[in-house]
Amino acid sequence: MIFTELKCLTDMDKRTQRLFLSLPKRLYKDRLSQDIKTEVQILKGVHTLSRNFNIFPFVAVRGNRPVCRCILTIYENDTKGYVGFFEAENDLEAVKFMLNLVSKKAAKLKRTVLEGPLDSSIFIKYRFKLDHFDSTYTGEPVNLPYYPELWEKCGFEKSDCYVSNKLRKVSKCDIDMRFQRVFERYIKRGYSFISPTPASFYKILGDVYRLLIRLYADFPGYKKIDSKQFEDMFGSLKYVLDFNMVRMVYKNDRLCAFCIAIPNYRNLTFGKITPSKLMKILKIKKKPFEYVIMYMGAAISSPGLGCALIQDVRNILYENGCTSIGALIHEGKLTEKMYEDLCVDKIHYALYKKVIGE
Repeated sequence: MIFTELKCLTDMDKRTQRLFLSLPKRLYKDRLSQDIKTEVQILKGVHTLSRNFNIFPFVAVRGNRPVCRCILTIYENDTKGYVGFFEAENDLEAVKFMLNLVSKKAAKLKRTVLEGPLDSSIFIKYRFKLDHFDSTYTGEPVNLPYYPELWEKCGFEKSDCYVSNKLRKVSKCDIDMRFQRVFERYIKRGYSFISPTPASFYKILGDVYRLLIRLYADFPGYKKIDSKQFEDMFGSLKYVLDFNMVRMVYKNDRLCAFCIAIPNYRNLTFGKITPSKLMKILKIKKKPFEYVIMYMGAAISSPGLGCALIQDVRNILYENGCTSIGALIHEGKLTEKMYEDLCVDKIHYALYKKVIGE
């Protein structure tokens, strides 16, 4: 058996790049959710975030067939190396071989811990899904069921756990008047609960950026990006949002809280957008069957505002009559209890780490 390490970006030839990019299609077949455009940009160093880090791609092959792959991402002034873009056959020998090479490379670069899966940035994709592999929703990390076990057999341990709450429809009986009174109290205090419009989208996106980079600063794997990079990453949301389900809370023209939910397009937004895909996306956007609550935050200086925002969103979910998903919540955070009375099921995820030096 021969394993070939994929060389650093500058040494990578077209054939090896094709091997790297081709593996997910063979593994997932009709359930493919590969963002090949992002992968190519990362490999070529032309992604909007590429200037923030250095990458070292790896692929293990048996003969001419790729069997596993990943990218090691390195940030300056960080003792961790980040392993992402991981895909593999259920081949422990090959995965051990590849991740051992990754560990040696990271140690040579004076990193003491490997963390992942993290696709170069938390603003791209990170975490393994641990259960409920029969379905997916928009924005959810996708992986094959055996990936976590492969990593654990290679010496990785869970470092952080996450949960997505699947929520039933909100009924009139679910309106909690205690929280409704908190919501109304904030309105009386001069807070405005609004939805953006296509015309105001980029202005509000900038406001979200300035608040989000403060609120997310303690997230595992977080690295600050600038406002232009943030716009590059999330500007395309303009075309898939139902603006009624995007809620912003302002006081004196200052953004104090936000909630961004999108219709659940499942995996329709991945890959090339064909005419048939576009028709399905537009149909769902016009009449969503479910919303994914992807991002929510409130300024620490406004205690109780988070509860008011949660109630505001609950009211809109009641009006829409849709189910929803509270997505990718860090276990142990207060937001895990958000809409607990509506929760009918939970999906679990994890981030892993491996100590490789001192």
